[in-house]
Amino acid sequence: MTKLHITHEWSSYDDSIAEVGETTARVGIFLDNYCLTKNHDIFSKTIRDQIHVSLYPLAMWFASSWWRLHYEVLPDSARKTPPHDWRMSHEMTAANMGFVWPQIMFSPDNESVQVWAQASQGHKEEAVRFLNGLDHAFSVPKDQFTRETASLIIDVIARLHEVGCKDSDLATIWGFISEDLKNPTEHNKRRLEAVLGFDPESCPEKIIMQAIDLEEKIGTDSFSELAGAYALDADNRLNAIQSLIQAEGLEGNPDDILVFNVESVTREPWEFAVLAARELRKRLGDTLGPLENSSLYSLLGLPAAGFKDWLPAGRAKASVAGPDGHGKMKFIPRRVHPVAQRFELARFVGDYVRAKWHTPEAWLVSADLSTARQKFQRAFAAEFLCPINSLVEFLNGDFSEPALEDAASHFLVSERTVDSLLMNNGYLPRYTTTYGMPYSVAS
Repeated sequence: MTKLHITHEWSSYDDSIAEVGETTARVGIFLDNYCLTKNHDIFSKTIRDQIHVSLYPLAMWFASSWWRLHYEVLPDSARKTPPHDWRMSHEMTAANMGFVWPQIMFSPDNESVQVWAQASQGHKEEAVRFLNGLDHAFSVPKDQFTRETASLIIDVIARLHEVGCKDSDLATIWGFISEDLKNPTEHNKRRLEAVLGFDPESCPEKIIMQAIDLEEKIGTDSFSELAGAYALDADNRLNAIQSLIQAEGLEGNPDDILVFNVESVTREPWEFAVLAARELRKRLGDTLGPLENSSLYSLLGLPAAGFKDWLPAGRAKASVAGPDGHGKMKFIPRRVHPVAQRFELARFVGDYVRAKWHTPEAWLVSADLSTARQKFQRAFAAEFLCPINSLVEFLNGDFSEPALEDAASHFLVSERTVDSLLMNNGYLPRYTTTYGMPYSVAS
């Protein structure tokens, strides 16, 4: 995984707000050796890796957004830009206070913190134009993100102490955070508040208690995923989740062949998923061809006839499966189209395989999110249904649109799945419509 580094060299000046002037510095933000603050200064006509800003607003932003940066996942942004308060807690430009910040966005999941970045867009004249962006999200280990951001906050507080500013708002906020981090009960409360999109101590106690009950039932990771899936239903989020898991479903009994381990030196979810999909193919004795629907039903112990006749109630924002209380599992799918149903079943298979390594008793959750868990599922399902080596052999060098349509029909997957597999493996060029961000942002 990638590491986040924030460097600074103090360069104070007189300002009406002492905390701002005394913490001015040359600041660089890096992912490994890639500089996200590389900029063109219009006035000095120079290109630099550092920006000349005050670290106080940045440290205040990290501290004020601490819990949400660590626990609030990115909602499904393909259909709608996240709400304003989510963006204020996850986009660095919200640090503001009159300084120009790079368009960097942080979004956590249960394994890492994902980082997106966008270079300055458009032709608007700005004092500073940022030159580097990212063409996809990079994952930073959550503990490393924590250490780096905490170090920045502590350095700014120490700097303020040196110049006589001992009672800053930053020091007060960090004091509260430090106390809550040491207290398991308060830590858990702050975490749940953030998962549900609340700032510290702003979530009604009734909602916290309902969240605790739900989380105990479906598992911490699964609760976080469903909270993200239903984030845009903020006023009724917990009731929507409760209704989903209580809905009628199909009885299944997953095959023991799905319980296995995969050795891997990588921590990237999609790479791990591909290894798992290939291992399961080997265990099935079929490493190349298209999979029959009957194989997918059999792996999950689902009745073929029941699944074919299944009609979801309403438009759920996630598919789930959990214990039915009788030693089996209740599956609640949401897809209707036959090709989409196959992909959904394969995602259930992947999530079950993954759950047996991570959280064996948790509910399975398949949603339209960009978390590590959902990336694992999508990568697993794509490779499991349409192995890249078999796909390339089938195409035989022909990557025209008709050939890709034939491949999708042959493997019974969507054309989007074929495109993604070929792009992710370097056979087709990548393309993006958001210039390195998961949703459109103002230039």
